[in-house]
Amino acid sequence: MLPFMQRALIGGILVSCVLAYFGIFVILRRSSFFGDAVAHSSLTGVALGILLGLNPLLTAMLYAVMVSFVIPLLRKETRLPIDTLLGILLPVSMAVGVILLSITPGYQPELMSFLFGSILGISWGSIYLMIAVSVVLLTFLHLNQKKLFNISFDPKYATLLGIRVSRLDMIYHAGLAIAIVLGIQLVGIVLVNALLIIPAATARLFATSLATMILYAPIIAAVTTIGSLVLSYYLNLPSGPTIAVMSGLIFVGALLLKHKV
Repeated sequence: MLPFMQRALIGGILVSCVLAYFGIFVILRRSSFFGDAVAHSSLTGVALGILLGLNPLLTAMLYAVMVSFVIPLLRKETRLPIDTLLGILLPVSMAVGVILLSITPGYQPELMSFLFGSILGISWGSIYLMIAVSVVLLTFLHLNQKKLFNISFDPKYATLLGIRVSRLDMIYHAGLAIAIVLGIQLVGIVLVNALLIIPAATARLFATSLATMILYAPIIAAVTTIGSLVLSYYLNLPSGPTIAVMSGLIFVGALLLKHKV
């Protein structure tokens, strides 16, 4: 297997599994718009990394985490609905990122790779970073999944159980922001929500419990990513959009199968 395909498959499987795991909680909380807002905002972090000569993935992660912390503070101070705040933050942050990239010599063509992914061109350095971050995020989710489920269903009841809701919620949103940034290299800013939401939604169609949903979602995401990367390679298709389309087709197929059964 060619080295770039090895890197693509390793990175793709890791990131898709992490996003699918987070996607379960995103669906339960009905906060899918949060993923879009963080993804679009992270373009500013990418642009800042390029301008400062730093790793764009790291600066995008830092910026995304900052956004995940700022949103609750703005909600508390302004008392505006969360969807209103995200609707303001999303276009402004993305526009700032596009402007910064447009004034950076030689990086204008790279805008498409940030918007729609470029997993086939990922470096081993980025893969090692993905592995380290993915292990940390998966460990956090595994150790705290019961607490996160309690918070997702009823934050007040979770507080009565002795769970430190605010602190755990802050860590969860920071982890989600980092996972979304990892997904940008796989499917891009525009399409990252496909891997965050669709595999988890597909798993929910057949899952009989939260435990089976946790099992199904990463498997669906990994299989979708592997199939899409192989298909995009042999048919010379863009990998990010191929993954998004394949995810959608699998969801439709699962929905039809469920109704047939």
